[in-house]
Amino acid sequence: MKRIVLLLLIATFGVSSCGVVRNATGAIGIGQGGKKKARIEVDGVTYRARARTERGDKRLIMVTANPFASNPDAAVEAAVYEATRYCILTFGGSDIEWTIGPDTPVEQLPVDGNSVTLSGRCSQR
Repeated sequence: MKRIVLLLLIATFGVSSCGVVRNATGAIGIGQGGKKKARIEVDGVTYRARARTERGDKRLIMVTANPFASNPDAAVEAAVYEATRYCILTFGGSDIEWTIGPDTPVEQLPVDGNSVTLSGRCSQR
């Protein structure tokens, strides 16, 4: 009986670390599983961020975050967070080689309507 309980605990914590249990129960685990979009709160404002990948190379990512106009720096921070989360969940590391990233001056960022788009490449593994 102890062995069964131990195996269930190990399975629960093993699955919760990848976000699967949280998605099923809404209470346990970290992250958002394999979802490629998230809502991120920065300074009391909720930003919507979404990571998209290229078909041929899953390391190449484009991350869009909005609203941009309310606080451009916070929108960029939300996009960086989402990109980092994607790279960690997919490739196991947070290193990103930015093409258009957080170091790009705000006036040079590609803004479409109220959304900003960053792009880069996950460089882990």
